[in-house]
Amino acid sequence: MGKIFISAGHSLGDPGASTVFGTTEAEEMMRTRDATVQALQRRGVAVVAVPDDLSLAATVAFINARAVAGDVAVEIHGNSATASARGTEAFFIAGNAPRQADATRLLQALVNKVPGLRNRGAKPDNQSQHPRLAFCRDIRVPSVLIELCFLSNTDDMLLLHNQRAQFAEGLADGLQVWSGQTGTRPSVPPFPPIAIRVDGQLEQDTGILVNNNAFIPIDLVDRLGIDLTQIPDDRRIRQGNIVYVKAIGLDQFHVLVNFDPATRTVTLNTLVRDVLRHADRIMGQGRTTAEQLAAFLRMQNAAGLQPFPTLPRLYVEEAALEGVNHDVAFCQMCLETGFLEFGGDVDPAQNNFCGLGAIGGGAQGAVFSDARTGVKAHIQHLKAYGSDQPIARPPIVDPRFALVQRNIAPSVHGLSGRWASDPQYGEKIMSLIKQLYTTAGLLG
Repeated sequence: MGKIFISAGHSLGDPGASTVFGTTEAEEMMRTRDATVQALQRRGVAVVAVPDDLSLAATVAFINARAVAGDVAVEIHGNSATASARGTEAFFIAGNAPRQADATRLLQALVNKVPGLRNRGAKPDNQSQHPRLAFCRDIRVPSVLIELCFLSNTDDMLLLHNQRAQFAEGLADGLQVWSGQTGTRPSVPPFPPIAIRVDGQLEQDTGILVNNNAFIPIDLVDRLGIDLTQIPDDRRIRQGNIVYVKAIGLDQFHVLVNFDPATRTVTLNTLVRDVLRHADRIMGQGRTTAEQLAAFLRMQNAAGLQPFPTLPRLYVEEAALEGVNHDVAFCQMCLETGFLEFGGDVDPAQNNFCGLGAIGGGAQGAVFSDARTGVKAHIQHLKAYGSDQPIARPPIVDPRFALVQRNIAPSVHGLSGRWASDPQYGEKIMSLIKQLYTTAGLLG
C-alpha cells in the first residue's frame, strides 16, 4: 500500500473563501484534513499531512520531493457560489479515465458516510473555475482535488460541522481503497509504450503511459511548432535517451488531446488551432448559434435560462450590431454569473450579466430595465475595450463606457487585471470558449 498525501486547500497565509458561519475555508479544511489523517492512522495506513504554511506551488514541490510510485495525493477544498448551491464534487486531470474512476470512488465513499450530501460528480480539471488545476496536473503521482461541500450553503455547512467525523471516515474509506489499488510499482520497462496519432496519422514515434497519463516525445512537440519554454512547470520524464512531456499540457496551445485506453493511443488534433486562432479576439464574428449557446449553458445549469429564455439570441443579435464576438461575450457572461446562478453582489433582477459596477464590498452595480438592455450594455463595454470604433447603434447604455481607454484589450487576455483583478481572467474565458466549441462539435 502506498502513502497518502493529504493537503488542506489554501494555507495559513491564504484563508480562501469565507463560510456562512464566519470561519474560513482554510480553517474548515485543516480540521477535516486532521480528522481524516487520524482516521487513516487508526487503520494503520501510511499518511502524510502537507504542512499548512505552504503555497500551492510549494505544496506541489513538497509532494513531488517525497512521493514514489504507488503513492496518491488528494487536496480538499470547500466550494462557494450561490446560497442554494449544494454538494460535493471532485476534479481529475482531463482525459484520464482511471483518475476519473478514482475521483468517482472517492465521492461515493464520502456520500456513503454522509448520505445527506449531494454528489455532484467527478469532473475534468479544465471544467473547474480555472483552465487547469495544478494539484491535478503537476503532482508526480495520481492526484485528485475534491470540493467537500459548499461553504456558502447553510445546510452543507451544518453537515460538515455536525458530521465532520463521518466526512473523515468517508474520505478515509475512499483513500484507503485508492492507495491500495495503486500500491504496486511499475513493471519493467517502467513505463509502457503507447501509440500516437496526429491529425489522424499514425506517428512512427511512440509515447509512454505514466500513472495513466499520456506522455509524448519532446521532439514531436517541437515538430508541431510548440514552444514549451512558455510552460516552466511542465512535467518531463526521461526514459532511455528520450525526453517525454505530458500530452494534456498541450491543450493550452489549442491542441485537442484525447487518450483511448482500449487501443492505448493518444490522439492530437492540431487542426483545431485554426478554429481557435482568433477565438480570443473581442471584435469579430462568433462561430456558434443561439441554440448552441443555450445548449452549452443548460449543460452547466439546466434551469439557468428560465428567467431569461431569449438571452442566447440577444447576445447573438446585439453582438452582431457592434461587431463583437458573441462567443466571447456569452462565455464571459457564463463566467461572471456562474452560468446564471448569480450570487455575490449582483441579483438576477438587475439584468446585469457582466458585473458592471459591481466592485465588491456589497456594491450591487448597474441595474438595467430589461435583459436586452443589459446585454447591450455588456456588448458596448466589451467594444470599449476591444475597439476604438464608435458605437454603431446608440444610445450608449453602458454607464462605464467613457471610463475605458479605448482599444486597450483587443484580446480577452487583456481583460485580466482590467475587467477583473484575477490574473487568469482571460484564460478562464478561453477555457469556457473551448468547452463551448467542444459541445457545439466545432473541435471534432
